[in-house]
Amino acid sequence: MGNIILKNCKTIDNNITNLIIENGKIKNIKNSLLPSDKTTDKIMDIHENIIIPGLIDTHVHLRDPGLTYKETWESGSQAAAHGGYTTIIDMPNTIPVTDTRNAFLEKKEIGKKKSYVDFALQAGVKSQKDVEEIQKENPAAYKIFMDLHTNKELDEMFSFIKQTNKPLCLHCEDKTIVDYNIKTLSKNPENKHKTITYSYARSALAELIAVNRAIELGKKYDLQLHLCHISTRQTLELIHEAREKINISIEATPHHIFLDNNTYNTYGIKAKTNPPLRDKNHNITLNNLSEFDSIGTDHAPHTIEEKEKDTWTSAAGIPGLETTLKLILTEVNNNNLTLQQVVNLLSTNPAKIFKIPNKGQITKNYDADITVLDMKETGKINIDTFYTHGKYSPFENKSYKGNNIMTINRGNIICENDEVYKHDTKYIY
Repeated sequence: MGNIILKNCKTIDNNITNLIIENGKIKNIKNSLLPSDKTTDKIMDIHENIIIPGLIDTHVHLRDPGLTYKETWESGSQAAAHGGYTTIIDMPNTIPVTDTRNAFLEKKEIGKKKSYVDFALQAGVKSQKDVEEIQKENPAAYKIFMDLHTNKELDEMFSFIKQTNKPLCLHCEDKTIVDYNIKTLSKNPENKHKTITYSYARSALAELIAVNRAIELGKKYDLQLHLCHISTRQTLELIHEAREKINISIEATPHHIFLDNNTYNTYGIKAKTNPPLRDKNHNITLNNLSEFDSIGTDHAPHTIEEKEKDTWTSAAGIPGLETTLKLILTEVNNNNLTLQQVVNLLSTNPAKIFKIPNKGQITKNYDADITVLDMKETGKINIDTFYTHGKYSPFENKSYKGNNIMTINRGNIICENDEVYKHDTKYIY
């Protein structure tokens, strides 16, 4: 565990402070250091750069086990540390799917051996028995991809979560609508290489119908719902109406905030993701971010070969762990966001939603998870610097201002000036 003193740290409200860290925890926060405070030889001067709580990404796809040619726990968690994240939560759609206790334990052991950051796992939903068995292993949440199931199947799956006291995370697209649209639009041979068609195949209506269904079932079974990558303004209106009647939180992704489906005409098929980028009549923008509870990257890497197929067969997913903070801090420098919003969306709220102990705040007795920011650093997003295996991004060459220069996980420096370091990480529950 890390023992270190961080001196001359600037807080988001411009105060200068010092953190005394022992055994990986924040022991004290002081305006000035006394000789008696210096209980370690390791004292690091932060030079009045800004510190925020270590970032928490509750939505990543590390592809390990079973799909490690796309990403591994090692490469994905290195990307997390490089991007300022100290905690990640992995999704269940690996091979095997993490919907049995054995598969869950297998992935947990892989994470313990390979991860460069603290982590947890979401579990898939297979049967009542499997949910009960996985529950003993403390999953962060359960995850259902609604576009893969009928309404009858969804009702049954929601019922399995009732006694878990865990969030149910949802990919909200209606299977019937998606299947029908793809079948219909794929009949036109012109659409095979007209990528923008994809945004209408998986339509805004498909998201709206699925969210409405999720709200109905959430009420029926009295569940805590977390809706992933909400992508339309119309869906936001529906959720706003439901908040008074149900425990519901919503996640935004950077690609849905900053891009629309015109990106398919410039960047091409590699921008394909689920749900797709939206047209101007439906898309969310930075102006909608105040309506969201958290930002998740939905980091979903594939090989370039998988990404460069046609509209229907190319893989859906965009890497996000190493671009998100740069994009968000640029908007802080543009006076479109505040650092307090950044902390809430990328750290404090994720910790609250997923009941992550001792993380998400810089306060005494919490884990010493710290992201150090240089708000003046400028550059262009360069995929050659990525640690992820997913060497592509629709944000490639985009200018940024503001970046993390150091990532600290429980008192251990895990990234400094683009160099990533291993330490003993942990499963967070």
